Amino acid sequence: MTPEGKIEAYLKKRVLTARGSIRKVRWLDRRGAPDRFVWWKGPNMAFVEVKAPNKKLKGLTRLQLVEHARLRRDGFAVYVIDSEAGVDAFIAEMTA
Repeated sequence: MTPEGKIEAYLKKRVLTARGSIRKVRWLDRRGAPDRFVWWKGPNMAFVEVKAPNKKLKGLTRLQLVEHARLRRDGFAVYVIDSEAGVDAFIAEMTA
């Protein structure tokens, strides 16, 4: 499993343990969009881009930066996570 895959697996495990839902997202005709859609009842939801360790900012492509900015401008929460600690902080924020 790739380093990014390990963080993605940890994210999935932690979201489900926290009684949330998570889906892998495949975007038609849209490059640079986030990998995952995560939500809890409420609705409390966010898009998540998972990166390999230490690639949180340097690993984003120009297309990803543009697409994430577009989603944020339209009111969506978008997180970029590159570590298990980042996953834990995300879960704490979303379930607070």
